[in-house]
Amino acid sequence: GCHNAPNCLPYVGEVTKLPQRREALTIALSALKIPKFREQQVIDTTLEYMKSSKSGFEETLLRYKRQGYSVLSERYRFDDFMDALSRMSQFSSPDHSPLYMGDPWMRDGHKYGLGNIALFVANGLMLGIEKDDTCDELNEYRVSGKYALSNSCGQQGLSYQDMVCESSDVPDMACQVDPDMYITAVTSDRTLGAPPALQCGPRSRIPSSGFWDPAENAESDEGEAFANLVGRTDLEGCCWWGRGLLQMKGPCAFGKLNYYLGARAARENRKSMYKDVDFCVNPEAICGSQFRHELVWISAVFKWVDKVQNYEDGEWNYMEQLRKFADNKFEDNVFIKEVNAIVEVGCRHPPCKEAGCVSFPCDGAYSENQNRAVNRAFLTFTILGLWDSFEGSLGGTNSPTPVPSVCPECTGSPTLLPTSAPTATPLMDITSAPSVAPSREVTVLLRRFNDLKEHLINRRELLESKVFITETKFGLASSTLYTLDGLLSVLKDLTTKGSDDGNGGNLMFYIGQDDDKNVNYGLVNIALFLAHATTRGLRSDSCEEVNHDLVEGKIPFSNACGQHSQSYNEDICPMADAARECPLDTTMNVKQASVGSSSAPRFFCAPKSTNPFTGYFDPSSGTNDKSEPFANAIGREDVEGCCWWGRGMLHVSGICEIGRFNFIYGLPAFKDGRPSARYNIDFCVYPEALCSDFTIPSSAFSKFPTTIDTSDIRYLFALYHWMSNIQDFNWGFWNYRERLKLFVDDGMIDDSFVDEFSDIVLDSSRDGPLRKANFKLILEILFSEDQVSPSPFDGSTIDVSLQPS
Repeated sequence: GCHNAPNCLPYVGEVTKLPQRREALTIALSALKIPKFREQQVIDTTLEYMKSSKSGFEETLLRYKRQGYSVLSERYRFDDFMDALSRMSQFSSPDHSPLYMGDPWMRDGHKYGLGNIALFVANGLMLGIEKDDTCDELNEYRVSGKYALSNSCGQQGLSYQDMVCESSDVPDMACQVDPDMYITAVTSDRTLGAPPALQCGPRSRIPSSGFWDPAENAESDEGEAFANLVGRTDLEGCCWWGRGLLQMKGPCAFGKLNYYLGARAARENRKSMYKDVDFCVNPEAICGSQFRHELVWISAVFKWVDKVQNYEDGEWNYMEQLRKFADNKFEDNVFIKEVNAIVEVGCRHPPCKEAGCVSFPCDGAYSENQNRAVNRAFLTFTILGLWDSFEGSLGGTNSPTPVPSVCPECTGSPTLLPTSAPTATPLMDITSAPSVAPSREVTVLLRRFNDLKEHLINRRELLESKVFITETKFGLASSTLYTLDGLLSVLKDLTTKGSDDGNGGNLMFYIGQDDDKNVNYGLVNIALFLAHATTRGLRSDSCEEVNHDLVEGKIPFSNACGQHSQSYNEDICPMADAARECPLDTTMNVKQASVGSSSAPRFFCAPKSTNPFTGYFDPSSGTNDKSEPFANAIGREDVEGCCWWGRGMLHVSGICEIGRFNFIYGLPAFKDGRPSARYNIDFCVYPEALCSDFTIPSSAFSKFPTTIDTSDIRYLFALYHWMSNIQDFNWGFWNYRERLKLFVDDGMIDDSFVDEFSDIVLDSSRDGPLRKANFKLILEILFSEDQVSPSPFDGSTIDVSLQPS
């Protein structure tokens, strides 16, 4: 009956069963996970706040400069960043902290987590994204006016392979330096005249290394040895250069990553995010494995926690200083510079002995661009709206959406995250000019694209149930390969910034950019593109053309050389583009990866020396016959050099079209230093990479295969073909854009427009009726005011029969 037992008169004595009550309370708290609930709540609040800033990140921060253009990063993607924050904030290990996302026991405690993330991003901009969107460290520090190829061993007086863990680290986590390891960096500086990618390899393969001469734009070919700043002329054991957003480098850093998140954790029966990735065996996995889109972020967040978040220097503690910084409205330049120094060289006040100099002090022991770090931090704070969202007081008062629940037990004093003593692996600064905001012209075009995107998304159900579908043996089904969101993601840049046409001009996907008042032109252009796709990739839910052209009731295997009387090998370019054609290689061996929902036989190409002739597939019996030659419609019985069948959403085929795409987006663009370069692949050598994630084989200097994400090519190849071949089509009296505008202006009722498109532009009247019917249906979807969606896959759905023609 009172609070101060045993003095509760008239009752005297202890509360009965007090120990059992205490135990029961402990069990109840544990079952309800009260502390864990608070921690998860602050994580969720911080993530929701971050997600609301996606457009600002993509339009301003996640960008790099290419020959004066501001380009959205293809490597560092916002959604992957959010995934990394979520996973690393909930990463648990007895001796390693998770990413700090805020104080769970304070009102607006998430502001501390946002400050932590903003400082992480600001440093990542400088070290990775703004420097040509790199993942691997770039060779960028000269010795006597030249770039030593042995800079892979260390730049600015550092020796990366000697960056071992401190003796206090138990167990020893550092990777063992393997002198036989040989690797070539996946990424390098694509600027014209820049030195090649970093490499490492044993002396048995590379006895000595030379230099890259910027004056000659060439590597030394005399075989003379050329030393880096610490005298290295070989590349043995030099595989530990920086990688990822924060340029993790050295055997200790990679070893710790492997110990906590990689194969070593799995081997020792601990929880592992990447149980099949041994970062000590292949440090290039961060940039070149199938998980690279995650690891460029995950490795950086891990390093941030290890080197920055856990940093202590006497009485100076990063976590305490972060809270003071946030409580004072994120305005302390000195703190930002100190954090930048910790990230780059390992301590607050350079020169830092922790940097890893061979002879201290060295250039690599100094932080080079602290003022730019302040600039990047303030830019990030602006994009996140930190100055507007939180007052300069302890804990803050203004809550962003979503508003946290009432917190009666919250205090006014932040709690401290347990820290551990840091180790010192330095990071070097990579300088570049800041990215620029989109121009006013791009902003206007972006507004038009967003309006069009909203229009299409409002009709998502109809489009997905009637257009993005395919026919399977079980009936109609949604496409597994093509989506409206996938198309829109690629379409955005092509409608707002365009693409290089290879001749000094710019191509843009037409959405009525030349008419401010009539967006209908753009909608009709998209409608016809989709209608054509329903006769190609959408029809079979495939990225690769399907073998279906019958000859005497049978399907020749030699249709790989061309269907419907076409010869893909002889699809030559106009004289102006002749040099861009893919050369015919009669030794090529390529096999079709997928036929989608079709049961057709797969294309392949092979030299006559191994396949002197090919046979046919009999659809009536479902059997193959390879016993005797069987010719396709143009008389081909073999498949030598016949590797150029259609690919992408529109099944674009031939040595000219694949060669053109390769010139604009593939390896030739990288070699020329053109800003359109996106894929470090020669599609004329590996045309199969147009339709699947491609792994570049190991080479003399690359022990590990390198996987490159090509998932957006199926859309990009089709859209680029549409921009370069369809939109600019002008033959005699027939001009595509003029006819499109006339069709729209006359009320969109003239069927001759789509009929002439099939006959004149495509020379494909065989599937003209299907294209016409689908075009009309898509127009009804796009221009109907009634947006009530039907049941998916009802009887009125497009006819996408896959019966052989």
